[in-house]
Amino acid sequence: MRNLVFALALLLSQNIFAAQDLSFDANCLRANDRATISFVGDILVHKAIYESVVKNSKRFASTWRRTIPYFAKADFSVGNLEGPAAMGIDAKGKDHGDIGFVYDGVVYSGTNFVFNYHPQILAELNQSGFDLLTVANNHSLDRRSIGIDRTLQAAEVYKMPTIGTRMSKDTNGDFHRVMDINHIRVAFISCTEATNGMADPANQVLRCYNNEQLMKTIKDLSSRSDIDAVIVYPHWGEEYEPAPNKNQKIYARKYLEAGATAVIGSHPHVLQPWETYRTKDGRETLIAYSLGNFLAGQPGLEKQTGAIIYMGLSKEGPGKAKIFGVGYTPTYRDGFEIYPIESGGKTDVLNHAAKYFGTNGRLDLATTLEQKFCN
Repeated sequence: MRNLVFALALLLSQNIFAAQDLSFDANCLRANDRATISFVGDILVHKAIYESVVKNSKRFASTWRRTIPYFAKADFSVGNLEGPAAMGIDAKGKDHGDIGFVYDGVVYSGTNFVFNYHPQILAELNQSGFDLLTVANNHSLDRRSIGIDRTLQAAEVYKMPTIGTRMSKDTNGDFHRVMDINHIRVAFISCTEATNGMADPANQVLRCYNNEQLMKTIKDLSSRSDIDAVIVYPHWGEEYEPAPNKNQKIYARKYLEAGATAVIGSHPHVLQPWETYRTKDGRETLIAYSLGNFLAGQPGLEKQTGAIIYMGLSKEGPGKAKIFGVGYTPTYRDGFEIYPIESGGKTDVLNHAAKYFGTNGRLDLATTLEQKFCN
């Protein structure tokens, strides 16, 4: 019996950590419309990082400055801002006004599972090359309903588009956006599994599971003739677990069968594998269960390692866009900065990321996805 248990555990571990070198059937001829989209995981400014920014650079972007050229490799970049950017609002929803760019642990906090950032972070993400942020996550309501309102208002001021939440008065507002990327029209929608027990009386945050509204939205968007691809960005899964759970696997496939082209996950704060999935109607799709942390103060190789994922779309004629290839660049937070890890860099980081994403798709700064996979 002991040998059987050991063999089963070994088999499961091999399945979890099997290298995933993905390939796709779609071509990406020069005559086609083509677009490359990059994605990163959780942007979570913990106390120590926040205090360092306030004391030194006064700029959040100083933490991710080394990765900015890697976003420029893509035509469009998406990230998950985990926590409100609500000017002056404390955890009880009280408005303190503009108290300046400080870390006080009351208005602006990054600890005790309650977060809020100065809205300057929205401007800096935009200036760094992010084109879209998902703000649907378990910290969306850390400043209650008014925190979502203030975040969305600031995002509009700083011209930083968001998905996954809506204004409290906009009861019929969309949780998605349609973006034109090199003549390929892509609909992005995001959702969250939980809100840390916080009530959502105005229905401002889109939920991932058992949600007919979400499934209908995916079906409606994918059926539109003016939309070429649908990407779902769920905030889901179990923290610090290297493998997706049952619900992640079930709902990823539900979203894809409903018409989505790709599912890009966040929340576990560690990497989880990617895989291809062929739908019942024959479409070749992508699931990336978790991209880990982009920015967070959590210690340990697993939590300090993240990935910038690149996905290439190609559209030939009047049909829908198809995925022609995927790639990634590992990232690693050392101290208060994030470092892209290229070939020949930190071996432990490269090896760790390769367990989930293989090695064939790893991209250094000098190589684009099109150079890697297109003729």
